[in-house]
Amino acid sequence: MEEEQRILFLADIHMGIEHELQKYGFHIRTRGQDRIRRICDLVTEAQPDLMVILGDIKHRIPGTSYQEFFELGSLFSAIRKIIPFIVTPGNHDPGIEEFLKPEEMRKKEGSLIGSIGILHGHTIPDPDLQGHLILCGHHHPVVSLTDQVGVALKSPCFILGEIDEHIFTQDPDEEGRTRLLMVPSCNELTGYGIEKTFRSPFSPLSRSLHIESAEILLPDGTYAGDLHSHLAYEKDTPA
Repeated sequence: MEEEQRILFLADIHMGIEHELQKYGFHIRTRGQDRIRRICDLVTEAQPDLMVILGDIKHRIPGTSYQEFFELGSLFSAIRKIIPFIVTPGNHDPGIEEFLKPEEMRKKEGSLIGSIGILHGHTIPDPDLQGHLILCGHHHPVVSLTDQVGVALKSPCFILGEIDEHIFTQDPDEEGRTRLLMVPSCNELTGYGIEKTFRSPFSPLSRSLHIESAEILLPDGTYAGDLHSHLAYEKDTPA
C-alpha cells in the first residue's frame, strides 16, 4: 500500500504451529526458517519503507513453546536487518513483547498509520479507526471457486467491505464510512473458509461487515465476485 510511504502488510505468521500440531497427531517438520526466508524475499521484492505485521506472529496460547522461542528471535533479527517494522498483537501473541522493542509495538485495539487503521481483528476497534480503511488479520480467509464441471480451486483471499458504524463506542460519523480489508494468512498451514466465517462470525469485525456490499479479491488482485452471491451459492449447492 502506498501513500506517502510504501507499506507491506502481513498477517498471521503463526510461528511454532508445527509444535502445537503434534498434540493432535500431526508430526510436521518445522517450516519456520522457510517462512522467515519467504518473508524476507517479499520485502526484497516489494522494497517497502515499512512492514506492518497484523498479529498472531506466534501460535501457542498461553505461553511460548521452545520452537517459538528460537524462531521468533530469528524472525525479528532477520527483519530488523532489512526494514523497520511494527506489530499490532493478536490473540495468539501474549508474551510477544519480550521479543520486541517498545517502538515496534502498537496497542491491540488498533491504531492509525497515516489514514490507514491497523489491528489484528479479535477486539472491538479503537474509536480513532472510525471513518478509515482498516486492515486486519485473524480471519484467515480462504475462498472456494467452482467451475461448471464442479472443479474447485481453494485460494487465500482478501475481503473488502464496509462495516456497521455501531461497532464503535462513539456516535456514527454521518459523513464518512469505515471500510475493512481482511488480509489472508501468511502461514501456509492455516486457512478458514469464508462461508464458515460469515455464517458463524467469530469476531466483532466479521459480525459487523455488510455482507451485501463486500467483495472477494484473490492475492493477484483478481476480482472473485461479491461475498453475498458466493454465500448464497454455497448455501444452495448440494452437499
